[in-house]
Amino acid sequence: AYLVADRVTVTSKHNDDEQYVWESSAGGSFTVKPDSGESLGRGTRIILYLKEDQADYLEERKVKEVVKKHSQFIGYPIKVVWKKKKKKIKEKYTEDEELNKTKPIWTRNPDDISQEEYGEFYKSL
Repeated sequence: AYLVADRVTVTSKHNDDEQYVWESSAGGSFTVKPDSGESLGRGTRIILYLKEDQADYLEERKVKEVVKKHSQFIGYPIKVVWKKKKKKIKEKYTEDEELNKTKPIWTRNPDDISQEEYGEFYKSL
């Protein structure tokens, strides 16, 4: 665990016993204490506080790969709780944008057309 995490917390509870928390940072020392937090009912919760450069272990694909490689044949179920976001359906709307803002010069009076407008018309051809 310390290859990818700075700190590890293991919370564990047996049906007929109290719930305990084991916590350690890499370095050899650890603490064990009764846990008064949310009861697991039964089982173990492992929390890894990942190092900054190990963010790929947050990806669902990577976690599944590691569990399959190292724990495929463990006799107890291994479950992962993922917090997922639902994709929102984007609202569709229409927007008008005029693409041809220059009016055709042949429909206008030649005396009202500037040299600049003639130039722009010529460039557009």
